[in-house]
Amino acid sequence: MSDLDPERFTLRQAAQARDDFAQVMDELDFVKELIARLPTRRDQAFTPLRIMLGSAVLSAALVIGWIELFWHHCV
Repeated sequence: MSDLDPERFTLRQAAQARDDFAQVMDELDFVKELIARLPTRRDQAFTPLRIMLGSAVLSAALVIGWIELFWHHCV
């Protein structure tokens, strides 16, 4: 217990410990931000569904547009 006695630290050691603690807290905040940006399980589950629906809509739009273009200009 005597090793952790705060009265035994010099001012320089206390300042260094405070700076080290602040640096660790900054790194912890950075890691928390990175974890918060990770996609959730729900996002990962719906991504293929969004891709399938988006490609189906795009394909249908291209086919309808081609048919309309062909119908108005060639017939």
